[in-house]
This record gives sequence, C-alpha cells and structure tokens, in this order.
Amino acid sequence: MAGNARAAYGERLAPAGNHVLALPKAAAMLRLAPGLLAQGLAVAASEALPLYIRDKVAQTTAEREQAKRLAQPSE
Repeated sequence: MAGNARAAYGERLAPAGNHVLALPKAAAMLRLAPGLLAQGLAVAASEALPLYIRDKVAQTTAEREQAKRLAQPSE
C-alpha cells in the first residue's frame, strides 16, 4: 500500500508495517514499463486504471446477502 490513505483511514487499514508514504509520479511509473512489458503484463489503455480505496465504498446487494449467509452458524 502506498500513498496517503493511512492519514485518512488510520488503523482501519493493514498494519503500519505494510504502508509506505509514497506518492508515485508518472515518470517513475514509466521506468517500470519495460520490465512489465517483457513479462507480458501489458493491458489495454481502457483497463490501465489505478485502484483507489474509495472505488469500493459499498457492497452490492449480492455481496451483503453472501456475507449474511457466511455469518450464519452452520447446523
């Protein structure tokens, strides 16, 4: 995990040992590209999106129902 999420979400995130205060810039990301391309890890531009914590702010109805089923004790 990198970035400033810890400041906003604190200990609700993974333990502090897994977090680095790093704010990557495009130039730094571009230096990674040749190695990733060589490994066959290229994706279409439409799929090349960062993953943000706030992308998933609520569960779908199906996810909530599944969580309820999993939380019920087995008989």
